[in-house]
Amino acid sequence: MIQTKNLLTAELTEWLQKSIASELYASHLYKHIANQMQFVGFFGAQKYWLKESADELTHYQIHVDFMNDMGTVAQLPAIQPIKENISTIEDALAVAYNTELALLNQYKEFYKIAEEQDCIVDVYLHQFIEIQRKAVGEYGDLIARYTRCGKNEAAILEFDEYLSEL
Repeated sequence: MIQTKNLLTAELTEWLQKSIASELYASHLYKHIANQMQFVGFFGAQKYWLKESADELTHYQIHVDFMNDMGTVAQLPAIQPIKENISTIEDALAVAYNTELALLNQYKEFYKIAEEQDCIVDVYLHQFIEIQRKAVGEYGDLIARYTRCGKNEAAILEFDEYLSEL
């Protein structure tokens, strides 16, 4: 009988599982933010964070496919419920920025380990470092743009509409 071999070390498998959990958590969080934005009437923000949630699921699937290619099966982690009340776009942007920054830092830490252990995983992680760098930058830009709205309700509604177009 032909048998495939797991090409990943236990440590790299653990890091990939951590990455899977983080991507699923981010997707879950962004769905929660979308629900919160819908509840308070920011339908552009709702649409934006639903798209962000879907993007995170794409990242999850890339990890699953990579692990399969490397001869192992990704485990599906349990995701904790999110109960945080997010009632403004400002709150949502802050939470999303911090989430993306934490993911960037996680991938940087993972990369340091992969760089020492496995050139395949090392090269694979480049795409995620780039994705996270862009995400942190994009949220920084959104925060800067939102800050210009101040307390002006019309400007905030215009920003909400802008989010729906992204």
